[in-house]
Amino acid sequence: MLMLHAHGRKHVKRWSSKDLEVLVPPSDGRPGEGVFVFSDRYSVFDFGIMPDEIPGKGAASCAMAVRSFELFEAAGIRTHFLEQVAEDAIRIQLLDVDTDRTKGRTGPGRTIPLQVIYRLALPQESSVHRRAAAGTLDQSTVPPYRDAPWLSEPMVEFTTKYEETDRFISRSEAAEVGAVEPEILEVVADLTTTAARTLEQHCGSIGLALVDGKAEFGFDADRQPIMIDHAGTPDENRFYLDGIPVCKELLRFLHPGLREVVQGYVAEGRPRAQWPLPKPLAPEVVAAVAEIYAALTAAWTAAPPSAAGTQRLARAVENFIAVCGISSELGQRTGLAAVPSISAR
Repeated sequence: MLMLHAHGRKHVKRWSSKDLEVLVPPSDGRPGEGVFVFSDRYSVFDFGIMPDEIPGKGAASCAMAVRSFELFEAAGIRTHFLEQVAEDAIRIQLLDVDTDRTKGRTGPGRTIPLQVIYRLALPQESSVHRRAAAGTLDQSTVPPYRDAPWLSEPMVEFTTKYEETDRFISRSEAAEVGAVEPEILEVVADLTTTAARTLEQHCGSIGLALVDGKAEFGFDADRQPIMIDHAGTPDENRFYLDGIPVCKELLRFLHPGLREVVQGYVAEGRPRAQWPLPKPLAPEVVAAVAEIYAALTAAWTAAPPSAAGTQRLARAVENFIAVCGISSELGQRTGLAAVPSISAR
């Protein structure tokens, strides 16, 4: 959640891993300017900031975001990215927000208060399976399988953004929550599909598989959709190497049961300030995760793509598995042992 303070400084959602400094506030339907600083913090399952930091994670996420913005722009997706200003920071067009939905239709220079989820496959840990079992999934949004768990085309869903915990909503409710016309949602969905295919292609060039991710959008001064926040990093996407996640899914894996704990706290209405802090990770585990972020970034940003980058990432994964004392558990959990080539999908 973005909140503007009197001193002209905005801070992202309390449980976010980024900080935002306002350079020029947005006004009168025109974007301003700001600087996103990527930190070494992380959060999982909407819990909030976890007790550990992952050294180098901020710089890694920043470098991957910058490369991904370049890929999106080349694919015809306009974004709010302006330039990289530090190892861990980017300058962006800054849009206004309406967190309490009091400003009516989402107009020029404003964020669309939605998150857009894209899925190329439905691995075992996908929330789609849990929601289908609970009867809360709109089955019409699920494309048929091409080669399970891979879908015949990207699946696009919408969630809320400025609520205490994000929830999936139908297209009709998304138009209401986002305060936009249904045809705008279709444009955003098409842009999201293009983003998914763009990232999928880049993943294929470095030996990775893209399973799913999220994107966010807003309007420029002419009320044309632009991609905002950042995408194409391990925090927004599930990237896999030979069926093993090389993304924030690893950090989720290290906190088994936390999702259910958070859901219980929310259900009972316990204030977030009263949630007990999870135990810190072992230092050697933190170091193993940090190396995966560093190796993934080296592979992601290499031009041209290099086999050496993928090999370094493979070694980092082997080290993570050894340090954590697990064998095939991660691969069995995902169900992605066999990943078809892009040309086959």
